Amino acid sequence: MAISTTNKRKILGVGPSAGAIEEFKQLCEDYEVHMVNRGPRDKVKAEIKRLCETEGPFEAAFLFFANGSYAPMDEELLGPLWQNGNKVGCFAQCGTGYDNVRMNDITAHGCYFTNTPDAVTLATADFTVLLFLSVLRGLTMAERAANLGKNHAEVELTVDPAGLTLGVIGLGRIGKDFVKKCQAFGVNVIYHTRNPLSAEEEEQLDVKYATRDELCRKADVIAVLTPHTSETFHILDHEQFAMMKDGVFIINSSRGPTINEEALIDALKRNKVKRAALDVFENEPAIPDYFKNNPRVTITPHVAAYTKGTIYRGERDAMANVRAFLEQGHPNTPVNGPFQ
Repeated sequence: MAISTTNKRKILGVGPSAGAIEEFKQLCEDYEVHMVNRGPRDKVKAEIKRLCETEGPFEAAFLFFANGSYAPMDEELLGPLWQNGNKVGCFAQCGTGYDNVRMNDITAHGCYFTNTPDAVTLATADFTVLLFLSVLRGLTMAERAANLGKNHAEVELTVDPAGLTLGVIGLGRIGKDFVKKCQAFGVNVIYHTRNPLSAEEEEQLDVKYATRDELCRKADVIAVLTPHTSETFHILDHEQFAMMKDGVFIINSSRGPTINEEALIDALKRNKVKRAALDVFENEPAIPDYFKNNPRVTITPHVAAYTKGTIYRGERDAMANVRAFLEQGHPNTPVNGPFQ
């Protein structure tokens, strides 16, 4: 679907826009934008190929949110962006994570890949606080009892957050915002990341660094907020659960594969883990049956960042990356590069 047909520089997008409508209209006034409607992978793949063969040459491309139906973003899907005279130099995606992207395929073409690291911060941190309170106060257990008309009959006394040690794995933008919000409840915070913060920033945030094993041994609550990479795959596995305190609480709002679900289920069955709150899963959209209708497990379908503000900021920032590349030669938030 072509948005405009002029001699302007050309951009290919997959959408449609659902948030930054005015910014999208302005982009279409300044450039010739051709849109592919999101859908099944085969359909999106064919339309990208068709547009690149008939409407190019394209110099930049972007994807809006809700791209899971046609992932991964690899050479098979995106190859036409660099064929038949097309020379896409910036490929922009909404959101922070990019485990759905085959970075080497894009980099091999000398093309920038960009994310929108600020778009999801507030919403994801807010939602992780919700999971934090839910797992400590047994919200799923209480809701189930209320729905069954059991009142207090199936509800146990829960835990106050004040004085607990909160261990956070991953202290990027989202992790820092989450920590600041949780500190209002009186928790002590330790964290683990690949690159520890400076002493000055640790003092400012009132947090202390711990190795992964130290964090697992000391924390009363463990929240995983790290990107999914080869290094963070199953960062919590059988070995880590074994060294945790009995009755530990687990939260995951990062990516499903950061926790070995089999290990978590085993730890829940053995009461090593008291309760868990999960927004992400290893094989989404599938959710293990053990988690469903379990009063000790709060589950949500990867909606931590699912707000109107997130959609607006993500779309706005993705288009700003494309515009910056075309107008200045360098996007605002590149993940790879630089390229000549």
